[in-house]
Amino acid sequence: MPVPPATAAIATASAEPAGPATAWRVDNLTGADVLADLTPWVDAYETVYADVLHLPDHSTPPFGERLAFSANRPGFRLTACRVDGELAAFAYGYALQPTTGWWNGFVPRPGVDAGDVAAERPGRTFAMCEALVHTPFRGTGIVEHAMPFLLSGRREERAAGLVAETNTHALDIFLRNGWRHVGDLAPHPGWRRHHCLLMPLNG
Repeated sequence: MPVPPATAAIATASAEPAGPATAWRVDNLTGADVLADLTPWVDAYETVYADVLHLPDHSTPPFGERLAFSANRPGFRLTACRVDGELAAFAYGYALQPTTGWWNGFVPRPGVDAGDVAAERPGRTFAMCEALVHTPFRGTGIVEHAMPFLLSGRREERAAGLVAETNTHALDIFLRNGWRHVGDLAPHPGWRRHHCLLMPLNG
């Protein structure tokens, strides 16, 4: 995905090729911004995943706890996209530290150097923890045109992300936007296995 400047933006786009113009606003928020009120993010998550909240992937630990943990990590950023004032999508992540457990249980794909992928050092990896789009706004170009602001201006060498192995739609979106599938792991006990994805950011 092309990476725009690290600033909030107001853009005008069309949700349908021949549809009316809509105002898109994209904001990059800090951990303090998010921790001030977790409610809108938790509500959005529970709405989008209402049919699968019973799965450990979505309930253990609860999303609010995961978001609060992430918001307290160094380098945290949450990017929110609003369309005509309505929250349409958000994504967030933080900078991995050398002691991270992000890569625990990592199984590389053939030809992938597991030691290199899992080796963390300060400034190497921005980990994208979650990304979601409300159903009415899927297929409107939000992923390609708004969510890259999550990675805008990042100083890390690469971005890492995880996609549940059954979520072929999300995997396809990542792969066609420059991410590479390097292996698999289960992020938490009881979770489905997830595909591990990487994308270079600088250099």
